[in-house]
This record gives sequence, C-alpha cells and structure tokens, in this order.
Amino acid sequence: MKALQMIGVSVLMSLFLSACQTKTHVIPDIETQLPPAAPGDYVVLLHGMWRSGYAMEPIAQYLQAKGYRTINVSYPSTEFPIETLVDDYLAPAVESIPLNQGQKIHFVSHSMGGILVRYYLKHHNVPNPGRVVMLSPPNQGTDLVDLVKDTGWYEGSIGPAGMQLSTGSESWIHQLGPVDFELGVIAGNYNPNWLTSWILPGDDDGVVPVDKMKVDGMSDLLLVSERHYQLRRHKPVLQQIVYFLETGEFLHASSVMASHQSASL
Repeated sequence: MKALQMIGVSVLMSLFLSACQTKTHVIPDIETQLPPAAPGDYVVLLHGMWRSGYAMEPIAQYLQAKGYRTINVSYPSTEFPIETLVDDYLAPAVESIPLNQGQKIHFVSHSMGGILVRYYLKHHNVPNPGRVVMLSPPNQGTDLVDLVKDTGWYEGSIGPAGMQLSTGSESWIHQLGPVDFELGVIAGNYNPNWLTSWILPGDDDGVVPVDKMKVDGMSDLLLVSERHYQLRRHKPVLQQIVYFLETGEFLHASSVMASHQSASL
C-alpha cells in the first residue's frame, strides 16, 4: 500500500512539474513599430463564453486610442446555439454600422467569439471586409467540452453553443470548413495548471490546445506565453492585433530582433 501511495505521489509530482512551464514565447513590445491605422475603420469585438462586452474593453480602448471605431458586441453565450447568437446579436450589430466609402470592417475575437465570426462570414457578405484577429479560438473545438458533453453539467454551464465546440470529426464546428478571409490567430501556450495541462494534448493555454486553434486558410499564427484569459489584456498582444489589422501579418520576435540588429549597424 505504501509503495502504491509513493507511486501515486510520484505521478502527480511529475504531472505538476511538467505543467510548470517557462514562458518560451514572450513577445516583444512593438509600440514604436506600429503602422498608423486607416482612418475611420471599424473593428467589431466578440468576447468568449461566460463573458460580456466588458471583457473586451481593454482591446476596445487600445484600438480607439489608435484611431479605430469599435463595436463591442455582448451576447448571452450559454443560452443559444451559435447560429442564433450570430443572427440575433452579431449580424444586427454589423448591419447597423454606417459605412462611408473606403472604410473597412475588421473583427477581433476572444475564444468562442471567433467561432461566431467564422459562422457570420460564412453566411453573410460584408461590405468592405477587413481582416480578422482571433485570440485563442477553439477552431477545432476543445477537449474540455468532450470531457463534459455526456454529463448533465453542460446544460446550465456551457449551453448549446458550448456543445458545438466538441472535437469529434462529425461535430458542428468541423462543418464550417476552411476560412476564406485574412485571419491571424494569436495562440496562448502557457498553462501553469497541472490538471488541465494533463487533460489537454500538447501545448495549450489552459482551455484550448494550440493545435486546435489552427484552421485551414489562416494567414498567420503567433504563439504567446500567456493563459487563455490573460491574452485580451496583455499589451504586446494588443500591439500585434493592430499590426495584423494594418499589414495582414504579425511582427514575429525574429523580425523584431533582425530590425534592431540592422538599426545598430
């Protein structure tokens, strides 16, 4: 019995130690390298599950300071399926934007909000479409949903939209297909929680594995050593959002280092 207890302790300790990651993808401050925003462009903001538009306020305020006009959409994430959330909340918000000639509509989302954006852009034409940045989106679902989908817990917790984020090959989310718009994904890959690190395969941010944030057709991927819920208030992430909206790519650390070395020559 004592030997079994020791083995159990050893296993738990190894799981704990394996999850105590060092932050290997720390992105630099690029404030001085940001291109100017296109005057008057709109950015539609979409929060994730269990949140409201308040969660996206750090992003909204940063983008407004850069010259963008923001539309911060709130929706009841656990009450309806994604189709209803898009039709009743996202679509009316986008359609109410008073566009002038030359203005674009961009989208920035966190977590499940990115799936609403994908569904919307698959079924709606946007006048003067811009670019899309998603923070840790479950583009191929998340294993945490698989863990609870056959229990009664999900009904009042993640709701019908959450159930659409299961990872099975026949699940709803896999019917969306590849993206056909300019998409940049910022993927958190830091998770100090040994339990969720054990449940989620590969690198993850505590909620979504990095491999399941990817989607066919995306333009760029930036790894950031931050947890799922910290991305939307992490200033280097906010800077990278602006950089992608204006250029269609992220400014990766290797490029920043190269530019600094060139400037010093």
